[in-house]
Amino acid sequence: MKDEVFYDGELIEEGWDLWDFSIDVQERIREIFKETGFDKVIDVEKAFIPREEPEYIDLQELLGMTNSAPQPSNTFFSASPKMKPVDRSAFKDLILDNKVKYSDIIQHIHLSELSEIDESINFFPMPSNEEFLDLVESLENFGVLSPLLVIKDKKSDKYTVVCGRSRLAALNHLYSVNQDERFLYAPCQILDPDTDLSIIQGIVISSNLSYKKISKETQIKSVLLLDKILKKNKIYKGEINITDKIAEKAGISRTTANTIRGFKNLSPKALDLLYKKHLTRGAARLLSMIEDHETQDFIIDGLGNQINDLRKIKEMIDGPMKRIYDDEAKTTVPETWEMKLDRTLRMVPSKIKIVLYVDSGEVEGVLKALIPLRGKAVSRYKAFEDGEINKYFKVLLNENDMEQYLRRGFVNKETLDIICSGDYKKVIKYA
Repeated sequence: MKDEVFYDGELIEEGWDLWDFSIDVQERIREIFKETGFDKVIDVEKAFIPREEPEYIDLQELLGMTNSAPQPSNTFFSASPKMKPVDRSAFKDLILDNKVKYSDIIQHIHLSELSEIDESINFFPMPSNEEFLDLVESLENFGVLSPLLVIKDKKSDKYTVVCGRSRLAALNHLYSVNQDERFLYAPCQILDPDTDLSIIQGIVISSNLSYKKISKETQIKSVLLLDKILKKNKIYKGEINITDKIAEKAGISRTTANTIRGFKNLSPKALDLLYKKHLTRGAARLLSMIEDHETQDFIIDGLGNQINDLRKIKEMIDGPMKRIYDDEAKTTVPETWEMKLDRTLRMVPSKIKIVLYVDSGEVEGVLKALIPLRGKAVSRYKAFEDGEINKYFKVLLNENDMEQYLRRGFVNKETLDIICSGDYKKVIKYA
């Protein structure tokens, strides 16, 4: 760090702190001091303040980053070098068997030198307006209680914020409003510039996933990236262990974690539709069972707006039949994918739900009109066992409403008993 040297209040020269030089350069300067006899004038050893070595910590500890408790200090930023952004008890398991290297010294960096990390890495949402205002108020009253984690851009002298994007935004807001220099510098700890991208991604996910309200899209992206990261760890050899760890970190059930992990088999097109909510999770789960992306895309394009029809997806997953009857050729032929798609598109749902809203005065008449239809269904489907008719023709009624209608005489009890009965003997005589 370059310093101005004053004598009797006047600037006489500019100098450099000796401990800012590399170890090799420091040793060479020491030798020059001894060769020139300058070591007789000053205490050479005291002139070289030892540089604090960067600390190495487990990634697990770094990913356990939480706001630390307020540190007593007279300064706004609580800038003690002992201040740690790491809660070492927050995580007990390693996410990666790598070590994270970062400076243990808190540096206060000008806001203009800090920039947000790319959205492809930190895809988590920013705080809501209410949450952001709460953060601004907290920083205004108590300062930054936990330093930002940053990494230096190799192409410039600026820094990218790996963890602390919301705090950076709040500081920028406070300075723009108040022009108060207390908010112009952010306390930061600096990651080694050679830190692996997967470690940075892991830090971003773990510092956001557990406490932020996130969309289904963000949840899926986070789980898929965690899956990729955990697979690099020798500790998590089994698929079950990985699923358990993801479920724990994401705060979801094992079933949900396992389902989302399966989405990694989806084609880019399928994933894009899933993120945009054009594809349901159920449909995505079925498509993920197909290893070939080309086949997935063929099914997506072929089914079009029927892509969320699970029955049709299952039919397509089964693939073409070995032989199918060709009406034109009047013989059996091998079924192609195109023929299978055409046959699947012509499939219709085996059942449909029909909802009727009627005026209270029409309830009795509507129910009586439905009774003979149920009777005909008994005969058509030969539903001659108790309750079997409900597989083909079931009437659901709001019990609370029916109780009021019954009490007021809008509907007869006999009508209700017949329309809801599963006894074919009661129903078939009205066919």
